[in-house]
Amino acid sequence: MEKDAKKLLDKYLSGNCTPEEISFVEEWYIQMPIEKEAPSQAIIEESKNLVWSLLIKNRKPSILPLLKMVGVAASIVLCLSVGFYFLNRKSDLNQFTAKRQLKDVLPGGNKAVLTLADGRKVDLDDAKEGQIANQNGILIRKTKNGEIEYVAQAGASDISGINTISTPRGGQYQISLPDGSKVWLNAATTLKYPYSFGKGERLVELNGEAYFEVFKDKTRPFRVKTAEETVEVLGTHFNINSYNDEGAVKTTLLEGSVKVTSGLANVKLHPGEQSQLNKENNNLIVDKQLDLDKEMAWKNNIFSFDNDDLETVMRQISRWYDIDVVYKGKIKNEKYVGEIPRNSNLSDVFEILELNHVHTDIKGKVLTISGTK
Repeated sequence: MEKDAKKLLDKYLSGNCTPEEISFVEEWYIQMPIEKEAPSQAIIEESKNLVWSLLIKNRKPSILPLLKMVGVAASIVLCLSVGFYFLNRKSDLNQFTAKRQLKDVLPGGNKAVLTLADGRKVDLDDAKEGQIANQNGILIRKTKNGEIEYVAQAGASDISGINTISTPRGGQYQISLPDGSKVWLNAATTLKYPYSFGKGERLVELNGEAYFEVFKDKTRPFRVKTAEETVEVLGTHFNINSYNDEGAVKTTLLEGSVKVTSGLANVKLHPGEQSQLNKENNNLIVDKQLDLDKEMAWKNNIFSFDNDDLETVMRQISRWYDIDVVYKGKIKNEKYVGEIPRNSNLSDVFEILELNHVHTDIKGKVLTISGTK
């Protein structure tokens, strides 16, 4: 294996490498400081002694030969290190080529489509700052910060219709509802709401994940309806995760109090607690031992994993990077702990997760993860 490494380095130094081989060598060099094992001290000393022995034979060397000799010694260490790297990580050029393709998959950003009551659709990431629409005297504006807000003009009609804001996979957005409540939408999320709330209640419908900061109004309870449950508040800060592909609906309370109802069951949450509705058996429980930082990581532009399995991790990643994930072979049942910035390219995410025991291949929007057969 060391001979193969030396051959590759010789090609690199002579300028005969393919683009993939150049990237492979340079990527190895970048990663070398974080390898678990470096060349032994004996090897380093042997290489250093070679340089000094050559210097003794040539007491007045020119700069160029000296640089060459140092380069030779360095390449010896490099060859041995790369040989170890090949053996330890079982890498090959095809796997690295796949890794290069992952670098082309960029993280998500502020993207959403607003569907108005009359059916018109507004691409919010392309919309310019200022007025977007006027619905019976209710102005919809895009602020300087890119947020959507509703402003009622004098004489606005009580007639109301339903607006829908949807973020795609790879998108997120922030909106101020007509009552002044603020909502942050995660990727692949849909929120339906009237562009003018009535006098009885404030009802919105959610599919996906969103964080709410509800404007206090004791005369009009604020309700969030998902496919499985209803969350009722007066004024509070909370997060709801109701993705269809997750096994439970989770409501996390940060401030105030909320009542969560599913069928005949209901629970009341206090700050720092989370309700969990199991979709298989409709069991509704309360988790009081909660890591709020992990639950709210997405809003703070972070992936946070705490003993999560690969499929749980990949569901979050697939939504944010707008990719489909398929599995082949037997995938190791490993758990992942740590945090990753959501502005990282997909290749950086896989480096941090250290998925070296599986092979990844991406074609278009489909990422295949292969384990042992």
